[in-house]
Amino acid sequence: MRSHASNAPSGDGAAASPRPLSPRGRRPADSRESTSESGPRRNPDSDPASLSISELAHRCHVSTRSLRYYEEQGLLIPSRNTVGHRRYQPKDADCVGFIQRLYGAGLPSDLIRTVVQEWKRPDSAPRVEALLRTRHAELSREAEELHSKLTGLEAVLKAVTDSS
Repeated sequence: MRSHASNAPSGDGAAASPRPLSPRGRRPADSRESTSESGPRRNPDSDPASLSISELAHRCHVSTRSLRYYEEQGLLIPSRNTVGHRRYQPKDADCVGFIQRLYGAGLPSDLIRTVVQEWKRPDSAPRVEALLRTRHAELSREAEELHSKLTGLEAVLKAVTDSS
């Protein structure tokens, strides 16, 4: 199932609820290091807790294709082991859950990229909230416009029906 507004793969069937981020909808502060765009990550060959792409996909109830897509979009940055295989930290599941919730809310890929990049920064809640509130306002305006168009169409239908 692919949303028209989104280019994201939908996962492996029905979407399961993502893992809770925290009581306020955020992941733990220490999880930022796992998907940081800058700085070295821990050596995945020496980390028995790291996950393969299939293990993370299974844990998050998404397809491996979705995880690759998130990587292509710059949303999820895995480390690589010595033979080049993707390795993820268990807390990367929180990031995947957040991404899934954003796609599920119908946000377009470019806005999701911006929100996720902000979300990974310290003290990001006000900036993320502002981005999401702006999108909410845009969707509210679009909904009002659609409602107005529906009302107009209903009037035309009534006129056509009454004249028959």
